[in-house]
Amino acid sequence: MAFTCPHCGAIANTRTSRMMSAKLREARHQCSDLECGHTFATLTEVVRTLSPSAKPNPLVFIPYGKKAQPPDDRQLDLLADTAG
Repeated sequence: MAFTCPHCGAIANTRTSRMMSAKLREARHQCSDLECGHTFATLTEVVRTLSPSAKPNPLVFIPYGKKAQPPDDRQLDLLADTAG
């Protein structure tokens, strides 16, 4: 993923990244404009669910967005029955 340099507006390419938690990633970016040379870090966070996972992690809580609906437990049971 690339960001725009906040100083000159050029593309800043991702050089490295690391998981901070199941919902948070830190990335380091380098501006592609050699005259600018800005290097900076960003944080990317999962903030809401748009479509529920078919394999949810019970240790991770991600709130549902306004239009997303929690899955019906009966639907999950049906999916489990057809998977095996």
